[in-house]
Amino acid sequence: MTEPAADPGAQVVAADQLNELDRAITDDKPALAGDKPALTLASATIDAPVVVSQSNSTTLEQTSLIGKIFIAFGGLLTLASAARMFIA
Repeated sequence: MTEPAADPGAQVVAADQLNELDRAITDDKPALAGDKPALTLASATIDAPVVVSQSNSTTLEQTSLIGKIFIAFGGLLTLASAARMFIA
């Protein structure tokens, strides 16, 4: 098994130390004990057009005949199973 090639510009640091990317993300000024962090709320505006469907077709109209047969057969099996549980 071969080891991945190391990037010559990358620095490897221990897990508990900060690398260059971690230092770049943090603020330059330390937080004071009495200061509360500023909270900001993100907001987004969506200007996409809303598409409204004008078709009045139902799911039953779109289902094929074999699908309707399977649905009916499954319903009958469910009712038979429930009746058997009430009888027993």
